[in-house]
Amino acid sequence: MAKARSYTDELAEWVKKRDKTRTRQDKNVVAFLAVRDDVKEAIAAGYAIKTIWEHMHEQGKIAYRYETFLKHVKRHIKEAKTDKQPVLAAKNEAAASAANKQPDNKPATAAPKAKGSEAKENEKPQLPGTGGFNYQAKPNKEDLI
Repeated sequence: MAKARSYTDELAEWVKKRDKTRTRQDKNVVAFLAVRDDVKEAIAAGYAIKTIWEHMHEQGKIAYRYETFLKHVKRHIKEAKTDKQPVLAAKNEAAASAANKQPDNKPATAAPKAKGSEAKENEKPQLPGTGGFNYQAKPNKEDLI
């Protein structure tokens, strides 16, 4: 009589079969990265993302769902632009701090700021021609009807 297979052996065999038929996420990312420049160009030309996906899907350039395409557009095109700015700012700060170091690796001391200059730096710039809104707890008698 043949010995019954254990559940873990059966499960391991099923996982191997499933992995062969399952699409891999990295395959979709690679496919998107291959057409990323075309997608950027089409978005810049004013085409809707849905239209771009439909055309590429119909042409066979990408074989995944629209939701996956949106995720890749967001991650690799839209967020990629904003991610680069902080990196450049950090590099500029590092270069500036390296330039301000003295030979003994101590930071250069800056001249003390005047009190008036600190207040000016903290103020938000006003747009020309707009006064903005200033709340006052006590109303002006002239402004009342």
